[in-house]
Amino acid sequence: MNLKLRNVADKGDPKKERLIIRVLNDTDLGEYILLRTGLTDGDVNIGVESAFWFPDKAIQAGDLVVVYSRAGNTQEKKSDAGRTVHFFYWDQPNSIWKNRETGVVLAHAPIWEAARAEDL
Repeated sequence: MNLKLRNVADKGDPKKERLIIRVLNDTDLGEYILLRTGLTDGDVNIGVESAFWFPDKAIQAGDLVVVYSRAGNTQEKKSDAGRTVHFFYWDQPNSIWKNRETGVVLAHAPIWEAARAEDL
């Protein structure tokens, strides 16, 4: 996988809480989905509580992807090292990573199918 979960910073602070992801290889960010799950016996389970699907965007090895739990406007900035930091916002009303029974899944999903349920 071209992305790696790094850490959750400022857990429990609804204004600062954020998930940090390192970009290992050039990739299209739109091929990735974050899932907030529950835990069973210390491992993630299939109980998806919410999801964040990244928009299509070319990103480069060495970049960082930062996903704030709160609302905000997508943006990017150059770091002091000359790498790009891509900021996204999950738009959740409260902190989402403070609960010890919460897990995160970063999924690479370049192929998918969608349909309106009423059309099936």
